Amino acid sequence: MSDHIKLEALIGHHFTNPTHLERALTHPSCDEAAGNNQRLEFLGDAVLDLVIAEALYTNYEAIDEGTMDRLRAGIVNGKSLAKKAVEIKLGQFLRVSESHREHHPEPSHAMQEDALEAIFGAIFIDAGIDAARQTILKLFGERISEADVSNLSKNPKGRLQEWTQQHHDRATPDYHSVGEHGPDHDRSYSASVSILGDVVGEGAGKSKKAAESCAAEAALKQLIR
Repeated sequence: MSDHIKLEALIGHHFTNPTHLERALTHPSCDEAAGNNQRLEFLGDAVLDLVIAEALYTNYEAIDEGTMDRLRAGIVNGKSLAKKAVEIKLGQFLRVSESHREHHPEPSHAMQEDALEAIFGAIFIDAGIDAARQTILKLFGERISEADVSNLSKNPKGRLQEWTQQHHDRATPDYHSVGEHGPDHDRSYSASVSILGDVVGEGAGKSKKAAESCAAEAALKQLIR
């Protein structure tokens, strides 16, 4: 079994055009006229972000955008990608120059991370978003399904929404801008939050989102005693 066939079995995609996979595995040190994996890595990074964001949006209807963003960052960060690349032994498939191999006999985690993202980009070019989604969910689906969304302590708005839905028949908090203060270069914002028409908290911050977060925190202190 050739190396490419082994790798295709691991990622769950058979390339219609094998040159896409070849490019994804080619390190810049090779200095080949056909190019290396850096452009595909750029594309694959965007494809990965989209697929993970879509999966979180679909699988977890009750969490807000801040929580989704943190969950996505935990799944697609460099450490997570490098761990998955090592897990599928991606390093043994990389193409590097002899001079590079002399100084670095083993591929670094950064090299493997880049190559994994390049593979996602290559699959997208080879067969489209559905094929890329299939491979990404094959590799990261377990991380998505096991994401811990129970502890939203770092997100007051998320905790307040959870509390409100539990205690007020799935009602949701309403946020309102109260005002803006200060010069343009040092603007501050105020916000309030209400539940079923009753104001339960007020807050201020350097952005509207920060003010809403402070209002939610104040509401939680008032409601949870």
